[in-house]
Amino acid sequence: MKLATNCSHSSGSPPDTLDEMRDAPNINMAWTMLAAEECARLGVRHAVISPGSRSAPLAVAFARHPSIQTHIAHDERGGAFLALGIAKATGTPAVHVMTSGTAVANVLPAMVEARMTRTPLLIFAADRPPELRDCGANQAIPQSQLLAGAARWVVDMPCPTTEIPAEYVLSTVDEAFARALGFAGAQGGAVHLNWQFREPLAPDVRAWDDSWLASITRWSGSKDPWRPTLPPVAAEVEIDSAIVVAGRVSATTAQQLARWKGTLLADVTSGLAGVGTAGADLVLRAARESGSGARNEALHAALRTDAIAVVGDPVVSKRLNAWIAAQPSGVTVFGAGDPRVDPSHRADAVYAGPAVFCASPRLKPHAGWKRALAVATKASARAFDTEPVLCEPTALASVTASACSAHAHGTVFYGSSMPIRDADFLAIPPSKGWHSSANRGASGIDGLIASAVGHAHATHEPVVAFVGDVSALHDIGSLQLAALVETPLVIVVLNNDGGGIFRYLPIAKHGDVFEACFTTPHGLMFAEIARSFGLAVETPKSRASLEKSVARALKRGGATVVEVVCTRDASEVCRARVAQAAIDALAREFR
Repeated sequence: MKLATNCSHSSGSPPDTLDEMRDAPNINMAWTMLAAEECARLGVRHAVISPGSRSAPLAVAFARHPSIQTHIAHDERGGAFLALGIAKATGTPAVHVMTSGTAVANVLPAMVEARMTRTPLLIFAADRPPELRDCGANQAIPQSQLLAGAARWVVDMPCPTTEIPAEYVLSTVDEAFARALGFAGAQGGAVHLNWQFREPLAPDVRAWDDSWLASITRWSGSKDPWRPTLPPVAAEVEIDSAIVVAGRVSATTAQQLARWKGTLLADVTSGLAGVGTAGADLVLRAARESGSGARNEALHAALRTDAIAVVGDPVVSKRLNAWIAAQPSGVTVFGAGDPRVDPSHRADAVYAGPAVFCASPRLKPHAGWKRALAVATKASARAFDTEPVLCEPTALASVTASACSAHAHGTVFYGSSMPIRDADFLAIPPSKGWHSSANRGASGIDGLIASAVGHAHATHEPVVAFVGDVSALHDIGSLQLAALVETPLVIVVLNNDGGGIFRYLPIAKHGDVFEACFTTPHGLMFAEIARSFGLAVETPKSRASLEKSVARALKRGGATVVEVVCTRDASEVCRARVAQAAIDALAREFR
């Protein structure tokens, strides 16, 4: 019986790899060459290498593999987010190779994001052998379980030896791949293989018994993995009346919902936000589902529903979450699990496995939501057209509506602070044909530039990343990674001299500490910093010049930093006017 698998076979693998493996200069390289070849057979196409001595056997094996593209990241934190971006763009894990010690600790933030978004990631960290642990040896820390809280699986690999069968290496890589993808009975995320190595670390010749390979002749004579990775079988789910609320979803689910004939409330991270699906937050502001102010009773009543299906990762909008919690109807959650997606603890059914959604013949659009979304998004679009000042929201609106639309495909990457909130709250979806992405699992502001670089490497299509100035400072070293990109990558830095998002929190009332400790103004300009990394730079002063700057950058290729200098007050005034335009239009429509 032959089973179909999801793996992509390596075109670079020869019909028989046994001779190649026998040529390994030492047992360390024999193990790591097996691992690199098995990763390639499973479909891994990218490896990020952070330099170090102890990890030399891994670095050499992956760097020399003909089917795996390697990327060099001097900083492990940036390297891990680069690998994360590749995995988010492709759905296939990238391997991140690093040395021992504090290098390993630096990948924790990206692993947390991977776990929260169930994004596959393979961390291959080198370590000291047992005799050099816990004895004061240089660069040796207790790292084998250091990442366990964020990892889906951790294996403390033994030192390479012919006393352990070669099948162990292959099956362990297979299991790591399966667990990273969520194909092994749990949710996907990051897997940490902790590789212990004794000398020699370089690929120097040391005799070893190549008869060790005899037990894997079946593998060496084929292009198949040792143990194929089989995805779980998707359940078929028929929806007959429910409103579907979509966060970030898999590519398969996005394809199913792209032509959904029912009502879809699409978060900006879902890839499904557009005409008829974006704008839920604007609608709920008008209904005053949460917050102070008079409630539009007619609109509030028109939005009631009999059932809600929540699909994928958590949505950005607090108002949408509050509306879901307030509905008397049942709530079913699909595609989550660990972490669960039920912040109001209202779900009456949860299905964590993959699902195929089918529309019942009885399914029709929800009349109230259909009218409300159309009115709100039309009003917000008109309001943006009349906003003259270049600020955070108008920058997003100008770039996505003009410069991006000139290209059929690409990715808009949203920073975790105000950029993604503005895009979702004010209904500014990507241009048609463009994907959206963000690091919203843990909503951290670290690693955003590196993640955008990963998308550029993986997709070979244009990427436009919107990041705040504080986020850019957090990941300034990843401008070096950006300098190596050939695909058009536009990093729009929205520089309002500090963390503007804090003005929406209660701490803003405490003036003695607010500005210095929370807003944290820095007084820096990013154009000169970007030039020092050899990047192209644009510094537009108006909406029209911004559109031209991004258009030039997308044609130029490589990475460009576009710095938009604006004030927090101007951005806040714009947000208020656009939202009020939608509220007024909905008040006229629903009386």
